[in-house]
Amino acid sequence: MAEIKIPENVRDILKRLEDAGFAAYVAGGAVRDSLQGETPGDWDVCTSARPEEVQRLFSGERVVPTGLKHGTVTVVTGEKKGAGRDDGGTDSVEVTTFRRESGYSDRRHPDQVFFVRNVEEDLARRDFTVNAMAYSPKRGLCDPFGGRGDLEAGILRCVGEAGRRFEEDPLRILRALRFRAVRGFRPEEKTERALRQRYESLKEVSQERITAEMQKLMCGRYTAAVLDEYRDVFGCLIPELVPMFGFEQYSPYHNRDVWHHTLAAVEDIPPVPVLRMTMLLHDIAKPVVFILDDNGRGRFVGHPQRGAEMAEQILRRMRFPNQIVRQIVRLIRFHDVKLKPRRPEVRRMLSLLGEEGFEDLLAVKHADACGKYEKYIGEAEAKNEALRKCAQEILRDGDCLSVGQLAVDGEDLIRAGVPEGPEIGRILQELLDGVMDDTLKNEKTALIGAVKARMG
Repeated sequence: MAEIKIPENVRDILKRLEDAGFAAYVAGGAVRDSLQGETPGDWDVCTSARPEEVQRLFSGERVVPTGLKHGTVTVVTGEKKGAGRDDGGTDSVEVTTFRRESGYSDRRHPDQVFFVRNVEEDLARRDFTVNAMAYSPKRGLCDPFGGRGDLEAGILRCVGEAGRRFEEDPLRILRALRFRAVRGFRPEEKTERALRQRYESLKEVSQERITAEMQKLMCGRYTAAVLDEYRDVFGCLIPELVPMFGFEQYSPYHNRDVWHHTLAAVEDIPPVPVLRMTMLLHDIAKPVVFILDDNGRGRFVGHPQRGAEMAEQILRRMRFPNQIVRQIVRLIRFHDVKLKPRRPEVRRMLSLLGEEGFEDLLAVKHADACGKYEKYIGEAEAKNEALRKCAQEILRDGDCLSVGQLAVDGEDLIRAGVPEGPEIGRILQELLDGVMDDTLKNEKTALIGAVKARMG
């Protein structure tokens, strides 16, 4: 395992606490990530010093009372105030007093916090053994629950009684699956059993917290396998997924049921939250619109549009940010569009999605093909290459893709006799449609002539 390289500013905080007679360690994810050879995103310090003692000791620094009730203050070092550092550290370091906790009536926060003087008692309150390690340059690694061994073995084990840990905060169930999806850690027997027994308690967790964890989980290397292995858990979180499980498609294009087609698509697309969630939900409406025709073939007429509507309801219920909702809904709506590499068609899609969104759509189409028979993958790649080339030519040549790029504006239309009001916007959109369809030239004379002809 790799050594733990602590950034200079964090090391200075540890030293000042130790020099003042307090025990001080870096703890949690920073230790775990360092032992795996990764650069931690955050460095948290735990100490025997009480919050008021930390504040006095760092009175010459900017100290923010982040959570005094829970023993946490934030020491701000340097001038960048939280910006990333070249040495892997951050300029804001949370310093928390060793503590134990009791009661979790809100299923998240402890009802009572008791400050203690030894690190082992502090580590005992944490979720998993791989997160219950602390390290001090002076005192070495403190690993009372065997976290290092579990890290080496790729095992996820709750600290203490697994059922109690999940009862304190049910989100830990989803966090366990995130470790499985991202790092490949497999829950040991007791943790697995408690997870399976208590996953319905996730319904008690706020949607915002579920969504934050889901976005991380969806970007893992093993996400598709975890979605399948724990489908009951994800069906609890998103009930609309359940009808997809085992739903046969009876289609000459598909060699998998709807759920396993979806998993193959999730596995293929790049690990970006918007794209992974798009593929998870892209066929959500197939069981809803399914009909079996007289030839025994499955039909899913209108599933992209219906799926976009269902996805929007799901994502808004889960409190996804508005921008992400719009991106996912657009991609689902157009994921099955039969787009040909012709400039008018590609212009319209670029106008709707933008350059980045268009590239995302190509990724969606490739992933969708990967969930079908193998022959369709090559076809999708060839089509995507032709579409990408056409889009590049359009962008290179500066083709008109928006009302703002038209050779006329609202003032020109008013001078041509169009009355002020919403009609101006409608006419400008018609002109843009004509330009993108090659039925009008983007020249002022031609556009004004079309307006006058429209007015009679």
